[in-house]
Parts: sequence; structure tokens; C-alpha cells
Amino acid sequence: MAFGKTKRSEFLSYDDFMAEVHGARIAPLYLFIGKEDFLVDECVRQIIELLVPAEMRGFNLDVMYGSNSDAKDVVAHASSYPMMGDRRVVIVKEFEKLVIGETAKEIVANYLQHLLESTCLVLISGDPDFRKRPFTELKKIAKIISCDQFYDNQVPAWIAARVRLKQKDASPEACRMLQAYVGNSLRSLDNEIDKLLIYIGERKEITGEDIAAVVGASKGFTVFDLQNCIGKKDMKESLTVLARMLEAGESPQLIIVMLTRFFTTLLRISELKQRRIPDSQFAAELRISPYFLKQYLEFYSNFSPSHVENGFRALLSADAELKSTTSDPRIVMDLLVYSLIKSNPNEKAAMS
Repeated sequence: MAFGKTKRSEFLSYDDFMAEVHGARIAPLYLFIGKEDFLVDECVRQIIELLVPAEMRGFNLDVMYGSNSDAKDVVAHASSYPMMGDRRVVIVKEFEKLVIGETAKEIVANYLQHLLESTCLVLISGDPDFRKRPFTELKKIAKIISCDQFYDNQVPAWIAARVRLKQKDASPEACRMLQAYVGNSLRSLDNEIDKLLIYIGERKEITGEDIAAVVGASKGFTVFDLQNCIGKKDMKESLTVLARMLEAGESPQLIIVMLTRFFTTLLRISELKQRRIPDSQFAAELRISPYFLKQYLEFYSNFSPSHVENGFRALLSADAELKSTTSDPRIVMDLLVYSLIKSNPNEKAAMS
């Protein structure tokens, strides 16, 4: 991707743009760049909704593609006054493909010197070259919005914010799980969030159990099946389920995250019992569905505090081994499951 010496930090971000449009400040010229088309689509949708009423979009909204449009046609639409409205919106996707020839560059550059204030011209380019015309001119006069794909560590926060936008909450663990199942595609994540909102109904928060039930089930994942087998100390079934998960492409790291959560819940149950909290309040304290509480209490009776402590050691050791060695992940995970089920206070020294 050719950006010359231009730094992406020189441009507005998605959040900057949203803050502006929420203040009803719409410029006559935008250039959206970057590979995260979901964010670009959200920004463009905001412009359309603010400037062109639904019933007027047949007259005052044009969507064109640089790959099959002529520069003269684009400029003709952008130079036209709105009909029965105040503003017109002209959107040009794949803009870099419109301005390949010198003639097209000249036509567009001439329009940029005489912008029509009643038109909002929205240009979208995944691959702009700011060393060349007309991007050199656009850099000077357009509002440029950078919609880059997120880094891995930014995605959970985006999921949490997206859920809040829809008047619900998601636990940090649920956000990490959703990312682990779906990946970093914001469009795919948003689709799964909509399914989750339907699933939880009136409930306020999305939990890890919800992610497993809705997203995991649709993908054939059995993270909770493994957890339940370990909770019952069923070695044979635990290893069988683990093998199915790994064969299906399940991430060993996600399995460790989920099993760490399981042992953390057992530890918290122990703490609640020590504080003499009534069992009727456990679900709220643990932030889990009452439906799963009975099962957790049964599992708790199978694990002593020392066993839980050793379980955390085994999980930490397996996570470190997966990250720092070339060991076969299947062997590492088989040994982990064995340790989690067979661990007892007498094994503590051996596991240290």
C-alpha cells in the first residue's frame, strides 16, 4: 500500500468522525481510506442518514464504482443541485480505479477546486497513493478518515463498546471468547452480537456461557463439553472430547482460557462459602446463569482447594509450553487434562 511519507496519525479516526457527525458537522468532501470496510460502511451510513431523508434517496443519493464509472459522470453527479432537498450525497467506491488516467485525474482535480457546497462527495479508497494526483489535492482539502483493521488486542474493547451501543453489556471474558471463536472481522462479530442479543432476550449481560451456546454450537465447538467432563473427573471422555476439539481446529489457547475460567469459578465458590454467602446469591456473585449454578456446585464438590491450586499451576505451565516450545500441542493438552483431573494435594510438589 503506497502512502508515501504520509502518516496515518495525520488523518481522522473512526471515533473522530463519529464525534463530528453526532454534532451534525458534515463536510462537503470526505476520503475514507483503510481496509476495514465495516467501519467505512458505518461512517457512510451516518452521512446518508443525516443528509438525505429515506424518501429522497432516489433523487439525491448516487453510489458509483470507480471500476465501472467515468470521471465525467462522477463530476456531473457531484455538480448537480439536490432535488426537493438541501443536500445531495455522491459516493464513489474504489476511487483509486477512477483516477488511473491523466484525463480522469484532471477532471476530478478541477472539480475539487470548485466544490458544490450542497453536495457531499464521499470517496472511498482502500489503496490511495498520496504521492500522486488527485490524492495530493485531497490531502489538502478533504476530510480524510482512516479506517484501519484493528490489532488483536483492540478487538475485545470494540466488542464491549458495540454491545453497549445496543443497550447491553458483555463481560471481558465473553468478549475474548467471541473474538477467539469468530476472529477479527468486525462484520462477522457484529452479526454474532445480533444473534446473542436475540438469545439473551431481556437479560442485561452476555456471558461466556451465552457465547458457547450461540456461537460455539454453530461452529461445532465443545469447550463446555470438555469443562463438564473434567468437572466430573471423567478421564476417558475428557480426552475423547479434547481430541474432537483439536481435530476440528479448536485453539489450544482458547481451551486454556476457558479451563482457567472454570477453575477460577471453583475458587470463587470456595471464597463465597468461606464468607457464608447463601447459595441463592451465588449466581449473581459469580455472574453466571442460575441454570449453570447447580452443575458448578456439583463440580466444586469434586475438587479440593489444593486440587484447584494445582490446576492453576498446570494451566500456567501448559500455556507457557505452548508459547515457548515446539512441543506437539496435542501432547501438551493431553497432559494438561490428565493433570487437571488427577491432581491432588500430594502431587503439589511434583508439579512445582
